[in-house]
Amino acid sequence: MRSEGADLEIRYFQESIGPEAAERMVLRMPEGAITISRSVDDLIHAEYELNGSASLLSMWRSSVRRHDSILIMTNETPKDIYTASVSVSIPERIKDLEVHSMKGEIDIRDCPIDILAISELGTVHIHGAHNVEASNVQGSITLVNCGSATINTIDGSVKCSKMNGSLHVETQGGDIQASRIKGNVIALTTGGDISVLKPEGRIRLISHDGDIELELSSVFGGGEANTYSGDINLMLEQANVEFRAETLSGQISSPGTTISSGAGPRRCAYKIGQGTKRLHVKSVLGDIEVE
Repeated sequence: MRSEGADLEIRYFQESIGPEAAERMVLRMPEGAITISRSVDDLIHAEYELNGSASLLSMWRSSVRRHDSILIMTNETPKDIYTASVSVSIPERIKDLEVHSMKGEIDIRDCPIDILAISELGTVHIHGAHNVEASNVQGSITLVNCGSATINTIDGSVKCSKMNGSLHVETQGGDIQASRIKGNVIALTTGGDISVLKPEGRIRLISHDGDIELELSSVFGGGEANTYSGDINLMLEQANVEFRAETLSGQISSPGTTISSGAGPRRCAYKIGQGTKRLHVKSVLGDIEVE
């Protein structure tokens, strides 16, 4: 058990570490908010906010290990010391960053490097990275101004915008939002909604129970959007696609087009603009609406 709140003291610890030959850095923190940014010099700077008894805090030390070109920082505190937060700035020499947290928030900003971020129960926010792998069980994951990304979450929501590469997202119960993705987009969810705005590459959007929203611009690589029981809403005014839609028991609303009817599925197909790419959307039980 941790010390009672009345007995806790707050201490701040600072340290500067030379990376030496390290080009990859691994940061493992069991708890507390983690903030990472770019260093102003060639050193790694870390600041910890710790809560605990004065006797234990006075003896606390972080752990730094090195193996070839890898530097590993850990904070395995005694059971009576709680890490409220840690802020780390890393130099340009570090090209690859790996961050692990059990139940803390991870916030990484303006580090143009490859990043792996894993937080079991916390949110993840990454801005300005190269290639990203991010995962959690609960909590949102947000990426802005990054390259390519692979994201996995159980119940968390995902928001990605202004990505220069491809995006692959898988979640069970969370919603997925993606806008202005230059590369291909794969978004797979069981119970969440999917919203993709102005993708420039190919898309594959699949939700079992959720709705799908898709807005296209004139630059688009083609693809598909499928949902079992959700609705599909499409904004295609600026698109250049060969469009095909199908629903088994729902309705299709597409102004100015003819919808096939009868005992079987409802379908429609037509060309928008130059029709240079193909877009196929399908819902088994839901409606499809084209604006």
